[in-house]
Amino acid sequence: MFGIETLGGNAQAAVLVGIVLVEALLLYVGYGGLETLLGPRFRRVLEGQCAVLDALLMRCKTAENGGVER
Repeated sequence: MFGIETLGGNAQAAVLVGIVLVEALLLYVGYGGLETLLGPRFRRVLEGQCAVLDALLMRCKTAENGGVER
Protein backbone atom coordinates (compact mmCIF):
# COMPACT_ATOMS: atom_id res chain seq x y z
CA MET A 1 0.00 0.00 0.00
CA PHE A 2 2.79 2.45 0.85
CA GLY A 3 5.47 0.68 -1.19
CA ILE A 4 7.51 -0.26 1.88
CA GLU A 5 7.96 -3.83 0.63
CA THR A 6 10.78 -2.57 -1.60
CA LEU A 7 12.83 -1.46 1.43
CA GLY A 8 15.35 -3.60 3.26
CA GLY A 9 14.48 -5.46 6.47
CA ASN A 10 15.50 -2.83 9.03
CA ALA A 11 14.18 0.11 7.01
CA GLN A 12 10.90 -1.70 6.40
CA ALA A 13 10.47 -2.36 10.12
CA ALA A 14 11.27 1.26 11.02
CA VAL A 15 8.82 2.64 8.47
CA LEU A 16 6.12 0.24 9.60
CA VAL A 17 6.59 1.24 13.24
CA GLY A 18 6.41 4.91 12.19
CA ILE A 19 3.17 4.31 10.28
CA VAL A 20 1.62 2.54 13.26
CA LEU A 21 2.65 5.38 15.61
CA VAL A 22 1.19 8.03 13.29
CA GLU A 23 -2.04 6.04 13.01
CA ALA A 24 -2.24 5.70 16.80
CA LEU A 25 -1.69 9.45 17.22
CA LEU A 26 -4.42 10.29 14.71
CA LEU A 27 -6.86 7.95 16.43
CA TYR A 28 -5.98 9.42 19.83
CA VAL A 29 -6.59 12.98 18.62
CA GLY A 30 -9.73 12.00 16.69
CA TYR A 31 -11.37 10.14 19.57
CA GLY A 32 -10.36 12.92 21.96
CA GLY A 33 -12.09 15.45 19.74
CA LEU A 34 -15.23 13.32 19.54
CA GLU A 35 -15.26 12.91 23.31
CA THR A 36 -14.89 16.66 23.77
CA LEU A 37 -17.76 17.40 21.41
CA LEU A 38 -20.16 14.62 22.36
CA GLY A 39 -19.15 13.70 25.91
CA PRO A 40 -20.98 16.43 27.86
CA ARG A 41 -24.15 15.91 25.86
CA PHE A 42 -24.31 12.19 26.54
CA ARG A 43 -23.26 12.64 30.15
CA ARG A 44 -26.40 14.74 30.64
CA VAL A 45 -28.43 11.93 29.06
CA LEU A 46 -26.93 9.36 31.42
CA GLU A 47 -27.60 11.64 34.41
CA GLY A 48 -31.24 11.94 33.33
CA GLN A 49 -31.06 15.67 32.69
CA CYS A 50 -31.84 15.42 28.99
CA ALA A 51 -33.68 13.04 26.64
CA VAL A 52 -31.66 11.06 24.08
CA LEU A 53 -33.50 12.60 21.14
CA ASP A 54 -32.96 16.11 22.49
CA ALA A 55 -29.24 15.41 22.89
CA LEU A 56 -28.94 14.05 19.35
CA LEU A 57 -30.80 17.04 17.92
CA MET A 58 -28.71 19.45 20.05
CA ARG A 59 -31.77 20.82 21.83
CA CYS A 60 -30.42 20.10 25.32
CA LYS A 61 -28.33 23.08 26.41
CA THR A 62 -26.49 23.85 29.63
CA ALA A 63 -27.75 26.85 31.56
CA GLU A 64 -25.46 29.36 33.23
CA ASN A 65 -26.18 28.02 36.72
CA GLY A 66 -25.19 24.47 35.79
CA GLY A 67 -28.76 23.31 35.21
CA VAL A 68 -30.33 22.39 31.92
CA GLU A 69 -32.56 24.62 29.86
CA ARG A 70 -35.40 22.86 28.10
